[in-house]
Amino acid sequence: MKRSIKKTGLLILAAFLLSFGKANAQQADSVRRLIDTLLQFSKANALYSNQVDWKMISDSVRNKAANAGTIKAALPAVKLLYQLLGDHHGFITYNNNYYGWPGNSKPFDRTVHAALIKKMKDGYKVRKEILAKGYGYLLVPDNNPTYRGAVNDIARQIRDSLAAMDPERLKGLIIDLRLNPGGDMYAMIGGLSNLFRPGKLGSFVYPGTKKEEAWNIASDNGKDKVFSGQDTLCRINRRGKQLYDLKVVVLIGPYTRSSGEALAISFKGRNNTWFIGEDTGGYTTANVSFQFTNEIGVFVATAIEADRNGHLYTDNVKPDEEILGGDDFNDLKNDLKVKAALKWLKHK
Repeated sequence: MKRSIKKTGLLILAAFLLSFGKANAQQADSVRRLIDTLLQFSKANALYSNQVDWKMISDSVRNKAANAGTIKAALPAVKLLYQLLGDHHGFITYNNNYYGWPGNSKPFDRTVHAALIKKMKDGYKVRKEILAKGYGYLLVPDNNPTYRGAVNDIARQIRDSLAAMDPERLKGLIIDLRLNPGGDMYAMIGGLSNLFRPGKLGSFVYPGTKKEEAWNIASDNGKDKVFSGQDTLCRINRRGKQLYDLKVVVLIGPYTRSSGEALAISFKGRNNTWFIGEDTGGYTTANVSFQFTNEIGVFVATAIEADRNGHLYTDNVKPDEEILGGDDFNDLKNDLKVKAALKWLKHK
């Protein structure tokens, strides 16, 4: 009887070790496939793919991942790839977390940006307000379209907020992008379509091929559509009169990032427009992406954004009038950037 128990125990242990070894082999295979796929995808699409030493990058990344038995253990190698590509906008998502290379961005000054940091943490939403007779304020936050038709719904919410201020009677408007780290740029452009003349607002420029893909706005049978290349990304009913020449101040800052920066760039070159605030976050590139597994998504920067006049934004978007800190979202009348915006609008 004892012999039988001992034999059974050995069989269970052997089965466990076999299963454990098989699981480890599968994990290691997943790591290899991820690294191989990342390297191939980046070589084909990365922003400066034709300007880097791919043998050095490949060898360095593979060596970094050589002893990684799990995806989690391979994340330092993934970060190294983005660093060697100089890509601080690219990243992978893994188990709902983001992993990339932060670049050389400076940490926030927690004294200067205390109000901004707190507001980002506490939460915010689209906000409209009449600050003085004839002068409106519209905070356009980031967004996250998660269902079919969400882009048009987000655009409609922004448009309705603008329309609620009776924009035909406005003498000037403040567009606040300080709390806009990204989302769908086309939804935001669509929501503000009354402010833009039909035509090119900006473009994605691909350094390797010199190819350019513009993003545009057009009017058609009472509707505005925002499109890039052949694709219409947002369609919305035009509401109210055209506001092409309305005086506009755009507020920007270090949390203005990614699609928030693309929206800011869309205002560059617009008549009667002024930028106040601080340098944006510096994510002025377009990403391409694919889903590697259900748990892992891959994003790689592939193009630089340019405004309607062809100016490339390789680093960030800079204000015309710099004001560091001074943010007060609880009382806009005390907000230094808002006060400066009203001054410009009234004296322009």
